[in-house]
Order: sequence, then C-alpha cells, then structure tokens
Amino acid sequence: MKKIKKTKKMNKRNVCLAVALTAVILLLICEIFGFSNIVGLEGELTYSIDMVVTRFLGGAAFIAMIINLGYHILDPFQKPFWSSILYSLPAFVIAINNFPFSQIIKGNAILTGGCGAVALLLLECLCVGFFEENAFRGVVFLTILKKDPHNRLWAFASIAISSAVFGLVHLINIFESSPVAVLMQIGYSALIGAMCAVILMKTANLWLCVLIHGLFNFAGAVIPRCGVGEIWDTFTVILTVVISLAVLAYMIALFVKDEMKAIDGIYVK
Repeated sequence: MKKIKKTKKMNKRNVCLAVALTAVILLLICEIFGFSNIVGLEGELTYSIDMVVTRFLGGAAFIAMIINLGYHILDPFQKPFWSSILYSLPAFVIAINNFPFSQIIKGNAILTGGCGAVALLLLECLCVGFFEENAFRGVVFLTILKKDPHNRLWAFASIAISSAVFGLVHLINIFESSPVAVLMQIGYSALIGAMCAVILMKTANLWLCVLIHGLFNFAGAVIPRCGVGEIWDTFTVILTVVISLAVLAYMIALFVKDEMKAIDGIYVK
C-alpha cells in the first residue's frame, strides 16, 4: 500500500514537472518571438493577445507547482463559499473603486474602444492576475508562511516579505514609465498583494485573489487603454483614500482577531 501511494505521488510530481516545464518553454518562446508574430497576427490588439497567452502560460506553470507542493487553494468553490465571498467584498470594493466613475459621469473620460477591445483587455487583466497571484500568493507567500503558519508574527512577516517582493518586481517597468509612476505602482502592488494574502489565509481560495487582482488592473487600465480623458479628480482621490483606510482597518482586524482556520486546510497532506 505504501509503495502504491509512493508511486502515485511520484507520478503526480512527474506530471506537474512536465506541465510546468512545457509551460515555461512555451512562455519563453512567446516572450522572445512574440505569439502574435508566430501565428501571423497584426493590429492594435496584438499586445493584449501576447499578454493573454504569456501570462496564461506563466500561471499554468505556477499552478503545476502549487499542485506539486500540495497547497489546497485551487478549489473555486472552497467551503464555506458564500462566507468567503462576504469576507472578500471589501477587497472587491477596492478593485471596483479603481474605475474612474466620477470622471466618466462628468464627461472628462470617455470609453472609445469597441466591445471586443474592452473584453480582450478584461481577459488580459484576468490573465495577469492569474499569473501573479499563482506566483506570489500561491507559491511565494504560502511557501514562506509554511514555516510557522499559526504564528501571527511570522504570518505578518510572510505577508510583508512576499508583498515587498511582488512590489519590487515592478521595478522592471522603469524602462517604460517615469520613476514616479513606477514608485506608485510598486506601492499599490505591495498593498494589493498584502490584501490578497490576508484573503487567501482567510478563505483558502486563490481564485478570489485572481478576480480581485484582475478587476483592480482592469478598472485602472480601461480608460488609458480603451478610452481618452482624465482619471483622477479631487472627489476620486478623497473617496479612494477613505475607502482604502476603511478596508485597511478591516484587513488588520481580520488578520489580528480572526482564527484563520482555513490555513489548516491549505497545508493538509
């Protein structure tokens, strides 16, 4: 019986390794040569198409790693499902608030892209969330946390370290954006990472983190990428600060006071 279990475990590990290596190889090919170039696509949407393909492949590689590590976070209907949704609602509010409602209502921002372009951008943002949440919450954060998951101090350190690493990775954008824009991106990326880490600890449902991350990116990118006009005004800034402080207080309370029983299920062998 032990030999059979050991063989099954080895086969599972080999399959995970094969999937991860295949995804990484395809990812590198697409990054170097461009998926759109390989298949002969042209036009304004090729950037989004390339992002969808490469980030999906990256996410697939990290999912294989998560399965191999034995972390139980990939059930989209993880019980208690509806309680998990309720716990995550404040994080979804943060994501939705990133959309420039005020400027659109006042006519200072206009959506000019077609439905296809907007839908493709949404898919792109979800694939970016899929890749980054699998990598930084599903693998990096949980691997650090595993050392002592019920120790609050170590859990805080795990959130801080993984979120800082996630934020600093965005330094690569210094070649495409201004230093101020990159510093802001590092800051809010780290904060979004910390928020998603707390949600993952509470719900053991990585897909909620993927949705939060993807919607946040989409809400902030839809006008710059598929429209014209201003994004920020005084009302939006004030509202964002108020909502952010409220959600921050909620996340701190959730982390400090809650028992985080879901952690026990994450590391079950």
